[in-house]
Amino acid sequence: MSTSDGAEPYPSASAESSLATSSTSNFSNPPLHTEMRIVAERAYEQYKNRGDMDALEMSIQCYRVAMGATEDDHPEKVDIINNLGVALLRRFEYAGERQNLEEAIFLRQLANALTPDDSPDKPSRLSNLAASIFSRFKREGRTEDLEEAIGLWTHAVELVPDSHVHKPTLLGNLGSSHLTRFEQLGKLEDLESAIAKHARAVELTPDGHPDKPSLLNNSGSSRRKRFDQLGKLEDLENVIGLHARAVELTPDGHPDKPSRLNNSGNSYQTRFKQLGKLEDLESAIALHARAVELTPDGHPGKPSRLDSYGNSHHTRFKQLGKLEDLESAIALHARAVELTPDGHPDKPSMLNNSGNSHQRRFEQLGKLEDLESAITLHARAVDLTPDGHPDKPLRLNNSGSSLSTRFRRLGLIEDLESAIKLYAHAAELTPNDHPSKPRWLSNPAGSLVRRYERTRDLKDLEKAIAHLPRAVDLTPDGHPDKPSLLNNLGTMLQKKFDKSGSLDDLDQAITHLTNAVSLTPEGHPDKSTFVYNLSSSLHTRFNEAGNAPDLEEAIRCSTRSVELLPKNHAERASRLRLLGLLFVTRLRSPHSQADDATHAMEASLEAMQHPNSHPLDRLHASSQYTNLLLRFPHLFNTTPLRLTLLNAYKYALGLVPRCIWLGNNVRGRYASEELPAIGAVVNDAVTAAISAGEYGLALEWLETGRAVVWSQVLQLRTPLDDLRQLHPQLADDLYHVSQALQHAASSPSNSLPLSPETHGKAQPSLEDQAQSSHIYALEYEKLIAQIRELDGFKDFLLPKKLSQLAGACASGPVIVLNLHNTRCDALVLSHPDHITHVPLPEFSRTHAVKLLGDLWYILDTRNLRGRFRDSEWHDDNRGQDKPGDGGKHDTMFIVLGDLWNLVVKPILDIVTTLPTVTSTTGLPHITWCPTGPLAFLPLHAAGIYRVGRSVETIMDFAVSSYTPTLEALLKPHVQASSTGDYPRALVVSQPATPGQKRIPQTTEEADIVVSLTGHSTDTLHDSDGTVDAVLDGMETHNWVHLACHGLQDKADPINSYFALYDGKLTLSTLMTKHLPNADLAVLSACQTATGDENLSEEAVHLAAGMLNVGFKSVIGTMWSISDRSGPIVMAKFYEVLMEQVRAGAELQPAYALHEAMKALRAELGVNRFMEWIPFIHFGL
Repeated sequence: MSTSDGAEPYPSASAESSLATSSTSNFSNPPLHTEMRIVAERAYEQYKNRGDMDALEMSIQCYRVAMGATEDDHPEKVDIINNLGVALLRRFEYAGERQNLEEAIFLRQLANALTPDDSPDKPSRLSNLAASIFSRFKREGRTEDLEEAIGLWTHAVELVPDSHVHKPTLLGNLGSSHLTRFEQLGKLEDLESAIAKHARAVELTPDGHPDKPSLLNNSGSSRRKRFDQLGKLEDLENVIGLHARAVELTPDGHPDKPSRLNNSGNSYQTRFKQLGKLEDLESAIALHARAVELTPDGHPGKPSRLDSYGNSHHTRFKQLGKLEDLESAIALHARAVELTPDGHPDKPSMLNNSGNSHQRRFEQLGKLEDLESAITLHARAVDLTPDGHPDKPLRLNNSGSSLSTRFRRLGLIEDLESAIKLYAHAAELTPNDHPSKPRWLSNPAGSLVRRYERTRDLKDLEKAIAHLPRAVDLTPDGHPDKPSLLNNLGTMLQKKFDKSGSLDDLDQAITHLTNAVSLTPEGHPDKSTFVYNLSSSLHTRFNEAGNAPDLEEAIRCSTRSVELLPKNHAERASRLRLLGLLFVTRLRSPHSQADDATHAMEASLEAMQHPNSHPLDRLHASSQYTNLLLRFPHLFNTTPLRLTLLNAYKYALGLVPRCIWLGNNVRGRYASEELPAIGAVVNDAVTAAISAGEYGLALEWLETGRAVVWSQVLQLRTPLDDLRQLHPQLADDLYHVSQALQHAASSPSNSLPLSPETHGKAQPSLEDQAQSSHIYALEYEKLIAQIRELDGFKDFLLPKKLSQLAGACASGPVIVLNLHNTRCDALVLSHPDHITHVPLPEFSRTHAVKLLGDLWYILDTRNLRGRFRDSEWHDDNRGQDKPGDGGKHDTMFIVLGDLWNLVVKPILDIVTTLPTVTSTTGLPHITWCPTGPLAFLPLHAAGIYRVGRSVETIMDFAVSSYTPTLEALLKPHVQASSTGDYPRALVVSQPATPGQKRIPQTTEEADIVVSLTGHSTDTLHDSDGTVDAVLDGMETHNWVHLACHGLQDKADPINSYFALYDGKLTLSTLMTKHLPNADLAVLSACQTATGDENLSEEAVHLAAGMLNVGFKSVIGTMWSISDRSGPIVMAKFYEVLMEQVRAGAELQPAYALHEAMKALRAELGVNRFMEWIPFIHFGL
């Protein structure tokens, strides 16, 4: 931005400089005060000419001595006081120390009070006092200071006639203060007054006058502001002329030459942004470079000139895409920040611009370090800018923009909420009649729409659209913000169409987007985005109405959007993906062209492989590419399709770890849109591998895409023994960073060691803690990359190969089920060297979805959402099923029968014939690893049932367990003590948890468990069962039994919890624990293995949580259980388990639960499905 030369101190009537001076005394030995004054004046001139801060310090010291040595009634006293105030103000402008400013104001108030109204020096005193108070306003933003400064300068102007030699200076200062009030309040009359006063000051100043360049410069600054508001090119042309003339009239060597060169460069840069003429930008860079060159190091103006120089390089980068320009901008902005002391009024501006350049590099290269830097810099800029400062709304907006960008990249809802608040604050601080108000009102629209897309709250969409039409109407044609506002309005109307289906909304969207494109000059950095959005809307209208011209124009716009974007831009993958999709659309239409498939594949492949783009965009592009491969195999007739397709999927799955970022808290990772996208790609890849007969590859890929978040949490706990032996320092560094990230795993509110950037604050904010988490995650990634460069560590913490996973079948075959829209299959891992493929041709994903819907219907209609007392089950028949009535009681028979006939029996027919499937206990043990909807269906209970009996069920042929991943089965098996010692067990019972229904039979259940497990069992009954006590007990016991209420939180799955006496033991809390000595967890509570149907591959439930914190075996429940079932199940379960303990055999909790289910069915009846089916076993 162009700046004025500042409020110039107005000289005394008898002076030739800005400091009041007196003639040298005729005495050979002048008085001390005169001698000191002369030295002070010379030192001040040296400072003015060279920017020498030592000279300024000498000037201040000498003035202090002179002031102390001068009698109060001496005629020079007032001048000395005034001049000391001038020097202190200059020191304040350099160092930003408030005490200098306050002392300057005090001295100038004193000088003004001591000067009579009829004194020729009165205008000088008024002007100098106004300048000091104006400086305080710029620092602190207090409107009363601005009003006082304007009043003082107005009085000074009134005291002197037009013929007075200093009238132009006073007019210039008054004009600058009106310009500032316009920036503060947005009243155009202030802007017009500023322009008029600056123009009058120029008019009254003859050519050749030394103040002429300064007045020309200030006149240019006020006209520049009018251009910024109204967008009139004639104003901008006048600005360029005025600034160029100011530079021309300023001799080389003049201390203000660099400042005027800088302002002239800013005006050329503005015209470039308006008209896109590269020669203007080159002129701006040359002028800024010259301004920096002429400004000595240590000069107070150096930082601002470096900042402007950085801005011009930033602009050229946006135009030409040369990374060296962006690197220069970042370096220049960093240097400007470094040279600007804390407390300096320009510090926030420097921080803001530095944040902008880092955000731009993130958008270009996709490096999260840059985005984190941008967020930090923008936040500091906001913190250092007082409310009332005219630039506060701008800095709030930029801070919101960087947080909104991080939300788009990482999906943290907290970022989006913060961004919306910052945008709202920017609008709140701007008066309603301020010209910038429409812009600040429109900026939150994008974030509100993103929140609507996340929450589907229509109020957000309505708010997003509400302010935009008014903002567009209030912005004149030609204004530089007009295209952006039109683009935003068009985008919002597109979103409204997506909801309403009204073609009128879509037509209006396209009209506004077309206007946005037409009003944006070629070369403008936003042109590519506007053209992309127009292409997307045209594509939507073609899909709705089928008009061929819309599709052709969409392809033309999309092609142009890609052409306008630099090759290494982070948004390139999303633009290429749309282009590929458009070619696919035309390929499927009657208007197809011969090369559409080729163009679509080329665009999709480039998008998939683009290194700087968002991993999720690349993942979507990979799906597009592989779908094209499957549809057009003839395009790859020189390469086997199988290899080409599998290589494409291998590349895509390599993106998975980058899609779910470790720097997010776990809640944010589970809420992100990336997980469903990963699941879809993994599902396609596994299906392709099975189709190609690559069963081992299919298992590896399935493992890569399952329980991604849990895998990340567990990865942080990986033993580092091998690394520590060879590279101890790296191992220590990785350990400490991993520990910090583990603390942040469950919530941003968890305590986290502060990073260097946030260290030193007594009470870190949530933002500080999140920032620390991100910084540690970036450091973790760097360390992992460094370790993989070492000999012997190239596969360090990479997904496991089949050879490493094959041990999962040590306790029996593992059956992995893959459901796809095109086929369903089972892969049976029964031996480390053998995988059996079992196709399931009669089953489909659609059928699985239907069965799951039927099951949910039963659970909902029977209200099976909490542990119930025995009487409740009898009262409303929650557990009973009776076939043949044609109603809901038939449903469970159908669900179990279909699972048996179409899934389980075909698999068992193969599994039971495998030579490796044997058991010393009679029935083989199989472990199910289901995917998709099957993850929520009771495979362990599949069978044909009739009234009061079972005909043929899985329980007759095998003992079932479940596992979320193969890796969960790689833990050491639990061996009973060879001496017959009982394990240390903890039993928790909660018959009367406050705020929950009473479940009295948990007491009986606990007594049974204690009686069977022996003297080494500890209990926490009723009020003893607090959250802390249970967590402490988990640390010291091998077995843990919880008899209490449990709940799967559908809205926030990691908030699923066990209800204990003093509160909730949540899944997020469990995630922070690591229990390497834990063996068995029995969760006799409701819904402990229910999971979230939207995250079928993630196993987000309490049972999986216990498995992943260290327990090797976990008993959980798929839905609610009856209070009476607990004692029956646990009596038999522990009876069988303790027989294994006494025999010194390997513990097999799955067999114990199998026997317990048989006992429960015998007690209640086999048809009480809803009571016995929910109990399931996870793990070994």
